[in-house]
Amino acid sequence: MDMNTLGYSRRIEDLPGPAGHAFVGNALQLSGRQMHLKLTGWVREFGPMFRLQVFGNPMVIVSDATTVNNVLRERPEGFRRSGGLRTIMNDLNIGGVFTAEGETWRKQRKLVMAGLNVEVIRNFFPTMVMMTERMLERWKALLAEGKPVDLKRDLKAMALDTIVGIAMGHDIDAVNDDDNALQNHIDAMFQRLGQRTTASFHYWKYFKLPVDRQAEKSSAEIEQAVAGFIAGTRERMRQQAQLQAKPGNMLEAMIAASEDPESGFTDEELVSNAILSVIGGEDTTANSIAWMLILLARNPAAAHALAAEVDAVLGEASLARDWEMMKQFPYLEAAHSEAQRLRAVAPYIGLVSNADCVVGDTFIPKNTAVVVSTAGEGLDEAQFPEAEQYRPERWIFEHRPPKEEDPARKLFPFGGGARLCPGRFLALTEIKIVVSMIMRHFELEPDPKAPPPKQLLNFFMAPSAVPVRLKLRTDAGT
Repeated sequence: MDMNTLGYSRRIEDLPGPAGHAFVGNALQLSGRQMHLKLTGWVREFGPMFRLQVFGNPMVIVSDATTVNNVLRERPEGFRRSGGLRTIMNDLNIGGVFTAEGETWRKQRKLVMAGLNVEVIRNFFPTMVMMTERMLERWKALLAEGKPVDLKRDLKAMALDTIVGIAMGHDIDAVNDDDNALQNHIDAMFQRLGQRTTASFHYWKYFKLPVDRQAEKSSAEIEQAVAGFIAGTRERMRQQAQLQAKPGNMLEAMIAASEDPESGFTDEELVSNAILSVIGGEDTTANSIAWMLILLARNPAAAHALAAEVDAVLGEASLARDWEMMKQFPYLEAAHSEAQRLRAVAPYIGLVSNADCVVGDTFIPKNTAVVVSTAGEGLDEAQFPEAEQYRPERWIFEHRPPKEEDPARKLFPFGGGARLCPGRFLALTEIKIVVSMIMRHFELEPDPKAPPPKQLLNFFMAPSAVPVRLKLRTDAGT
């Protein structure tokens, strides 16, 4: 595009930004698994749009909600994911629709969305309830024996059971398998992914440490497990011919497409999306629930209000077994939104401009890195007074606020635009079932002996620990 046709008042060099070092610029300041906290600190210091330099290349950071929304809405035509991230993910056999672009993305997105739509989730709902009840019984048994509940481990196991169940059609019961191999490999994968995406030097391209060889082993083991799911599903589809025309889950839909020459969907895309669904579906939901529990345990008034809502909705029931109950948890939804405001599990999205463009009245040349904050204006005192306080009531309204005042338009926990997270409805449903179960049956107590949990980027932002103890409620429903 002719630069003269673009209206703007400044260039990247006109933006404020932190001082860097010779040659590397700000690269060293951006390394480490708490890199997002450095960026958030710079937002406070330099404002909602500032610049960095990384090995001589400019990078623009954006956090005001309007500009973030505009950038996200321009995907995939205006912006693509960074090539470095795609390379790192593809090296570990994680790709699929997450790293795809253009027509390849559109083709894969259609299948993934079909496998995670509302109808599919509603049909899977009874199974999700069963899985939640299974975890409840495990926790009751542990407490009866005087043993602590490992919330970090069990929440990940529950999320893994859910995504493998709905996307793959298999019940692996990771919750009751204390040393589940697939969960262990996924955890190892995320550890390495987090370290690689926040590293200032990609040494593994030149030599590999033992942790890199372990990551490659975990990647191979995950691929082997998914290959087993695919083989089992293909056999079931051969025996039940109707599944070819009317698949019952995402894996069946992708297999049907891969066997249709006119679809253009390849076996390689089938495998990569199957792996992506298992990996991506485990960590985000588990981390979201973990942060909610940490914040609720620190804020007894909010926990009490949430427990009261859950008791009122469930009545005499022990779990939310009725699909219609999913619409009856406004305070639970508010508690989740407030947790995402303070502890976004995907705090920043790295993009690259596909053409010369204008972002926030600033000229952005083609192939410039643009990083947007999914927390948007969530930590801005002008938008959220006492921003560091956990107050779900911020999200409760008698009447929907006007667009410019709606807090939901100031955060982007699931991204935005055409590339909005396809698993968001599944995640919200699982969060409601699991958290309502917890509040129905347990009181939350901070562990006074545990250090505060650190915010660590394992690709997604996870707590280093979940220092919350469960105490069985004596007045809980049966």
